[in-house]
Amino acid sequence: MIKDFLISFKENFKEKTRNPFLGTYLIVWVIRNWLLIYALFNFDKEHNLDFKVNFIKTYYSENNFILNLLTNILWSFAVLILTYILLNASRLIINLSEKQITPWIYKITDNKTIVLKDDYDRLKQEKNLIENKLESERENRVKLLNEIDRLESRIDELLLNNVESQNETTSEKENNSNGNIDTYIQRLKDRKYTDKFTEFALQIEKNSPWTPKNNEPEHIKYFFKIGLVEVLQSDQVDIRYKLSNNGKKVFDILRLEEH
Repeated sequence: MIKDFLISFKENFKEKTRNPFLGTYLIVWVIRNWLLIYALFNFDKEHNLDFKVNFIKTYYSENNFILNLLTNILWSFAVLILTYILLNASRLIINLSEKQITPWIYKITDNKTIVLKDDYDRLKQEKNLIENKLESERENRVKLLNEIDRLESRIDELLLNNVESQNETTSEKENNSNGNIDTYIQRLKDRKYTDKFTEFALQIEKNSPWTPKNNEPEHIKYFFKIGLVEVLQSDQVDIRYKLSNNGKKVFDILRLEEH
């Protein structure tokens, strides 16, 4: 218990003495009352306790306690004010020397090998700004490259879809065309006109003959009707035919079947 009390008192005393005013007051009090402190620690052995107590009473009777306290407080404030004035004056001198005089001297005497701190800070700030701008440009460039890659992929996808669509359309056309040709051939077979169509197509390829308009054979009329032959030349009496595109395809297939 006593140990804890002493430790607490010691810590409290340290904390109070760290206070600028209390520390200053303690120093002022010691200086102004040095005789009392000196006497307390230097009494002769023959002096008893009563003598010491009477000495202290006599000391404070000759030195009024309240007046002494107020005087110490005034001296403490005066010392504090003077101390801070001197500290700020010394700081003013130090800053003036470090910030103004020393750089000026360096600038005059050794400006090529020594860089002033202000110049260094300014260049460092400019360097940081350039690095930040470069990093921002790099990020924007990466974003643009990613966007270009995405658009190129989209373009490739659209082109591929377009090619596939064209292939499908071409395939459908070819299937429809082949289907139509098969239909033509089947219709000729149903009427037993395949040989007549082959014979007529051969005549057209060699030299299209003239056919009387008023006396056309039924099979030629049928060829014209379904679109296997077209009019090549006509006058008032006769007419000449040519094979249509479908007619040529039908003729080629029938010739292959014959062989």
